[in-house]
Amino acid sequence: MDIDAVVQAFETSADVKNEFIRTHAERVVEVGQLLIRAFREGRKVLLFGNGGSATDASHLAAEFVGRYRRDRDPLPALA
Repeated sequence: MDIDAVVQAFETSADVKNEFIRTHAERVVEVGQLLIRAFREGRKVLLFGNGGSATDASHLAAEFVGRYRRDRDPLPALA
């Protein structure tokens, strides 16, 4: 793989992400608000996936339970 291919791969990835957020920003905010409400109400968030998505679910649950950017109580989440 040469430098042009690497640059192209990054540019394509950025384009996909930019299109996604242009199309789905409102929904991303809605889901974030649902998560906040669930945690404030003392509910547990369940995450799941199949194959690689199961790994993503596990990672996200670990981010909620652990302390990402600041010291805080763990948030109840299970993958």
